[in-house]
Amino acid sequence: MEEKHYDPYTGYEVDGDTPQREETSKDQEQQEGSHGLTVAAMILGIVSVVLMLTCCCSPFAIFTGIAAIVLFAVSPKRNGKKEPKAVAGLVCGIVSIIGTFLLIAVFVVNIVWSDEFQDILDENLQDTYEQQYEHHDDYDEIF
Repeated sequence: MEEKHYDPYTGYEVDGDTPQREETSKDQEQQEGSHGLTVAAMILGIVSVVLMLTCCCSPFAIFTGIAAIVLFAVSPKRNGKKEPKAVAGLVCGIVSIIGTFLLIAVFVVNIVWSDEFQDILDENLQDTYEQQYEHHDDYDEIF
């Protein structure tokens, strides 16, 4: 008894004499799909480093860095290793996240230690102290 062959596109039975189209293996499909993920991871990593270096967009570098790391984790391995583009995206994403937090910390510390900030803080604390002191004196006079 002969085995029946069906055309995968039409579903009709085909003769055994007609040449069959060679189907792509699952590995080839995954490799083609992984290429897009690895390139996306690398591009997002590079964008996150650029955003980290710009003053106004530094917080956005955290989100694009996280996206690059996630794309690295999702991209499949090829021959037991991740592609170099995906690894570049991972490294750039980690550098941008750590760098952004360091830049924000330096910015905050710089503001807190500035003389202008200390003067404003002293003035506000002195005003608040005087208001509380007057309020406390008014409270004692009532009773």
